[in-house]
Amino acid sequence: MENALIGLLGVLVGILINEMLRRRNRIENYATKVFDKRLEIYEGLYLRVTAASEIATDVIENPEYSPQQRHAIVSAGIHEIAGWCDQYDMYVNPELTVHCTPLLMGVEEIFDIEDFDEKKDRIAQFSEELRNAKKMIRKEAGIADIEKAFSSITKPKHTSPVIDYYRMKKRELGAKGKWD
Repeated sequence: MENALIGLLGVLVGILINEMLRRRNRIENYATKVFDKRLEIYEGLYLRVTAASEIATDVIENPEYSPQQRHAIVSAGIHEIAGWCDQYDMYVNPELTVHCTPLLMGVEEIFDIEDFDEKKDRIAQFSEELRNAKKMIRKEAGIADIEKAFSSITKPKHTSPVIDYYRMKKRELGAKGKWD
């Protein structure tokens, strides 16, 4: 009788372990597909955020635009980002959507600011928010973590006058990574 109970218990434990392994394997297979899809979507968002930088530079520096044209150009950029985030809402982190969508808002007003320091501050503020958006996208997509893993494996030791200057400036600013 005791042997039968031990055998039955062994079968039940075997079934439970098999089910856990089967579920874990299914999740891992699913995770690969989801990761690939998310990476594709975040690449698209990154491209749109980068285009926002080009839009901002154009709107801030081009004296030929009227205020209405500036507003229309900026609105088109905002709608492009918002549309992308809405289309892929299932995959995009909502906090990232909240940060990236209004990224261009107010940029159309910078051209008309006459106070040099205020204009410079507004441009710096936009640049900081743009940098933060790119940093967040890289982190959310997993690129930042993958770069760390690759660097820890390959341990590249690049050097050139430009790289050395970059490292010196990074130390002076107290920056730790690519986007700090």
